[in-house]
Amino acid sequence: MSLRVRRPLAALLGAVSLAGAAVSLPVSPARSVPPAADAECPDVAPLDGIAAGQPVDGLTVSSGTTPETFTGSVLGTITDGIGPGLDMIVVRLTSPEIDRVGGIWEGMSGSPVYAADGRLIGAVSYGLAYGSSPVAGVTPAVDMKALLTSSPASAAPQARPAQRVGLPARLRASAVDGGATTAREAGSGLERLTVPVAVSGLSSARLKRASSRLGLDNVRLYRSGPAAAAPAAGGDPQIVAGGNLAASLSYGDFSAVATGTTTMVCDGVVVGFGHPFGFAGDTSLTMHGADAIDIQEDPLGAPFKVSNPTGPVGVVDEDRLAGIKGELGAGPATTLIHTVVTGTRGASRTGDTRVSVPEFASTATQLGLLANLDRVFDHTGKGSAYVRFTISGRTAAGARFTLTRANRFVDSADVTNAASGEPAAAVDALVNNDVTGVTLDRVSVDAALSDQVRSYRIAKAQVRVRGVWRTAGPRSVLRVRHGRRILLRVFLRSRRDELGTKVITTSLRVPAAAPHGVMGVVDIGSSASGDVGADGSEEVGTVGGDEGPSSLGQLIRDLQTAPRNDELDLTLQLESDDTSPSVSVRQQVGSVVTGDRQFMVRVR
Repeated sequence: MSLRVRRPLAALLGAVSLAGAAVSLPVSPARSVPPAADAECPDVAPLDGIAAGQPVDGLTVSSGTTPETFTGSVLGTITDGIGPGLDMIVVRLTSPEIDRVGGIWEGMSGSPVYAADGRLIGAVSYGLAYGSSPVAGVTPAVDMKALLTSSPASAAPQARPAQRVGLPARLRASAVDGGATTAREAGSGLERLTVPVAVSGLSSARLKRASSRLGLDNVRLYRSGPAAAAPAAGGDPQIVAGGNLAASLSYGDFSAVATGTTTMVCDGVVVGFGHPFGFAGDTSLTMHGADAIDIQEDPLGAPFKVSNPTGPVGVVDEDRLAGIKGELGAGPATTLIHTVVTGTRGASRTGDTRVSVPEFASTATQLGLLANLDRVFDHTGKGSAYVRFTISGRTAAGARFTLTRANRFVDSADVTNAASGEPAAAVDALVNNDVTGVTLDRVSVDAALSDQVRSYRIAKAQVRVRGVWRTAGPRSVLRVRHGRRILLRVFLRSRRDELGTKVITTSLRVPAAAPHGVMGVVDIGSSASGDVGADGSEEVGTVGGDEGPSSLGQLIRDLQTAPRNDELDLTLQLESDDTSPSVSVRQQVGSVVTGDRQFMVRVR
């Protein structure tokens, strides 16, 4: 998916100018939060009417769901501070919670800031890049309110968001004067507030290693409870100006939910954050509320909001430079990821995850399955796994399709990680195919775990010559007539002899068109390439050859018939023979196979 925040234009840095005086004035008492009738969708204050020293009030949540008031004053405005044509208002803020944690926090993005007459100035969206500080960058309300009238299909492309904005000298001095902010902090400039993302189901160690798989930039990941699959009882979405606002990539058993603050709600249309989540443009995130637990101090950086997301209450359909926009009501269409895992000693678990962003379906499949595997296996270690999955969906034309596949995995250190990758790879191949658009309705995965490493290694290969079995090796040359069969016997030895020895008897037919004297090689090995199941990184075979599949049906067939880890693969390849393609036979063994053997043949 395209959720990586793009890097800022270098021209934005150091090219800002200060509008308005930079005189530091005392913070005024609360006076500007608009009356209840206008609080949700207030009038906006024009940018040219905002001046240094102007008192401001605002709303945000530090605990629970009820907005609290903060106060402050305007320090100045940075022209084009957020992007070309998008200025940044700089304010200094105070409240009991802001003072307690040392400044504004991650998760405060979108907190509305009001002028003395109750009009909306904008939303908190940037903070000083070095540590915590009461100085905040505010996205102008006029730009955020423009999102209310835009539609996903018609929204114009926007410039890349500025990740960091340098403060002009006069504004830098104003930011330091009379407050806790140091010259070093002010000199580091303003940076887009990091978005706290609550992730459920994964251990701390797994979450750290999975961060790159999530494909998110400028976020803080933390462990949380799952977002409910249904709205809260009573139907109150708790999406109000200054209240918590959450947007999920997935929810349910494996939840990945970003939390910020609502700036305004106008006739059921919600605008918040004051900056992008992933700058995806048109999107289909699921909208949620959230219940804040605490504002956690961070001695090495900015404090951040810890919260539990609640059930879905709508859809977020735009992710833009000035914020995110969505609508309360029905949520977006989702793909259900259903995982059932059984383990030793009768342990089992079922998990359901819903994904509304198609490009995230592969990640949610892998990490959702991994979370369930880890919970049932209940440790990290060696073992074996059998994984069977079914993916069902529809093409852009409405034609339904189903893909079903099974495979086995072993690993001597981390079997659950090794077993989690293949269903996700198949989902990715379908979602990102080059033939037709698809919608995935359901991904069902059934997995069985064992703490025994059930695998075989190829010990030796024999060929039948004149009624006698003879061992074949790399120096052996078997002479065989074209059109005849090569009779083979392969000995498989289990790890530590725990499964004993298995003998597979099969044959390969030499093509009848093979010319006299041509040389070839018989290769006996595992159907999967490399160290089978060692790290879960192998792909689901090569699909469609060099040209790629010519149809969705071919892609599905290729995925279903791709080599398995528990198959023995025997291939005869003749040298420089364009008329006779290679001859292959696959034999299922029942456990993972590793190793290989080769010998030469000459057609006579």
